[in-house]
Amino acid sequence: MATAKTDIALLPIGSIEEPGPNVPFATDSILAVAQLIDVQHYLRIARIETIVGPPLNIGITNEAGDWMRDGTYVYPGSLTVSADTFVRLYVDLLRSLHDNGLRHVFLVSGHLGGRHLMAMARIAEEASRQIEGMKVYALIDSERAERLGLKPSATLVPIERGLNFPMLAELLGPGTEPAASAHADGWEVSLMLHYYPEMVMPGCELLTEAPSSQFFKAITSGDPTKNPNGMGGLPFDKASATIGKKIADYRSHRISEAIKLLLTAAPQTHN
Repeated sequence: MATAKTDIALLPIGSIEEPGPNVPFATDSILAVAQLIDVQHYLRIARIETIVGPPLNIGITNEAGDWMRDGTYVYPGSLTVSADTFVRLYVDLLRSLHDNGLRHVFLVSGHLGGRHLMAMARIAEEASRQIEGMKVYALIDSERAERLGLKPSATLVPIERGLNFPMLAELLGPGTEPAASAHADGWEVSLMLHYYPEMVMPGCELLTEAPSSQFFKAITSGDPTKNPNGMGGLPFDKASATIGKKIADYRSHRISEAIKLLLTAAPQTHN
């Protein structure tokens, strides 16, 4: 069994969310798994064996509170659960992973919603406190953590410049305004073109730009007519598998380095 070689797991967390007209509703889950398989490879080069855990393919897609019709939950097809349900579900999953011999788990989300990430931070803290012998870390892009007011802690670890919007603007173009989101945009499409091009709508590079400001107007007001296509972030015209690979490699390196630093600071029984 894999647990005979390691007690370290990488756990992808996703969502079912309106993806714009170009990629599947499960894109956040799909990308989280793909990214962590890359991270697993990076860590293996450093002689750190890991297991990629199972995604549960559900997350929190509203922002004002449980069952509020805002966030991407305003769009058809988006699903959500309450924050407490989300936390309990993943803490239970972590108990099960513990019973299967895993002791150190790193959570990485493909969905970047605020309440979702804050609940993920709760999962790491509560699981580490409640499950004897298990240490759980929530890895969150530093840009998102700062925006949400989440501070580094024993269980919350920023991925320094994990999004790196200046780099993304160089790769995909700055657009008409600086991007402050990356939802169903040139960033996400490029990643999908790299990992699963067959899942991307042909001609997506011809889609009109979807600036973050319009995206935020819709998801904060709960009025999808302010941004009917549901997209928001970086332009599409340069989106490609090549750019997707550059983004994926950058993120895999950043995530891997964060994990290696943690394991160096607290050596574990990995091979």
